Amino acid sequence: MTYPLLNDWSAYVPPVHFGAGRSAETAELLKAKGLQNLLVVTDPGVRSQPFFDSFIASLDQQNVKLSLFSDIRSNPTSDSVTACAEAYRANGCDGIVAIGGGSAIDVAKAVSLTANNGISLWEFCQLENPDRLPKVEGENFFVPLMIIPTTAGTGSELSGSFCVITDTETHRKRVAFHTEHFPFAIIDDPQLLTGLPANLTAWTGMDALTHALEAYAAPSYNPLCDGIALEAIRLCEQWLEPSFKDGHNAEARAHMMSASSIAAVAFSSKGLGAVHSMAHAVGALFDTHHGLANAVLLPYVLEHNKGAIEEKLTTVARLLDLEQRSADGVIAWLLQLRKSLSIPHTLAELGIERSTLAEIAQASFQDAEHQTNPVEMTEADFMAIAERAFDGYVC
Repeated sequence: MTYPLLNDWSAYVPPVHFGAGRSAETAELLKAKGLQNLLVVTDPGVRSQPFFDSFIASLDQQNVKLSLFSDIRSNPTSDSVTACAEAYRANGCDGIVAIGGGSAIDVAKAVSLTANNGISLWEFCQLENPDRLPKVEGENFFVPLMIIPTTAGTGSELSGSFCVITDTETHRKRVAFHTEHFPFAIIDDPQLLTGLPANLTAWTGMDALTHALEAYAAPSYNPLCDGIALEAIRLCEQWLEPSFKDGHNAEARAHMMSASSIAAVAFSSKGLGAVHSMAHAVGALFDTHHGLANAVLLPYVLEHNKGAIEEKLTTVARLLDLEQRSADGVIAWLLQLRKSLSIPHTLAELGIERSTLAEIAQASFQDAEHQTNPVEMTEADFMAIAERAFDGYVC
């Protein structure tokens, strides 16, 4: 395989505090940042977990003033971002702590991008219009943000300020971010994963694997992120199934949290691809869990891209020591993995009707993520993939 000789690749990783029980360090990190009045952004599921009450109590004991926002759906919307920003301002907060899955984290990121400067979130959609990115002015342009994930999948804690929000006016998922904005601290505490149900473990784990595979397949030259993506793939192959089968397997949960986080480092620098464009479309149109949509669509898109990434997928097959050391071997492994995780095989099994496939294809083409797909995509390409994914015909 040959790459163009480029010297402008980059990667940035904010401070990460990884380890069981390290969420107990939250108050210390907040005080070191000089923050005293925090908005805690979470979701109803996390808010109902026993560890959440303990987490809030520990901050109360350290005299940290807290307000709470948890009105967030599994596919976060611009309405939630608006309501969360209003809560931030109404309570006079000076920072945000996001504790939850990708939805809560993405809403917190969106508010962090906009609440101090009053700029529309859509102005930060750099992939749609690179010339429109707002200029950072002053030290308080962005809201200070700490992230504590409670799932091992989105990797949103380590994807900079990237957030995926459904525009309620257009019913499209849109990607907002700013290259100069990152969380000031991240706490990856695998103990917070122990209450995650088996289905969410599977869906979020497949999300992490999709991130790693799409980042590795993206055509830009970035040896650091390629190596990170390959290690994330290896960790998913070894630990996703054990984590799914035994929610109390602390070792498996920790390794999957690692895989999720480092895969985000890879895709933040290299980009994603057509799987994510289609998953965004399905999520926006049908409110399907993002990780589940990725899991269903992944083999079909890999098959479509196979000619352009044959050598890369062969490398993956060798890394995983698959019996069939080829691109087809990787796709066959994915199909078996999905089956072991009780992932549906088709879009039809998600309750999607054939009559909506054209709408999915159109929305997928409008999504920005496929700009870094290894082959250029057309709306007709997305329609062909959608039809195969509906019928269950991989190759």
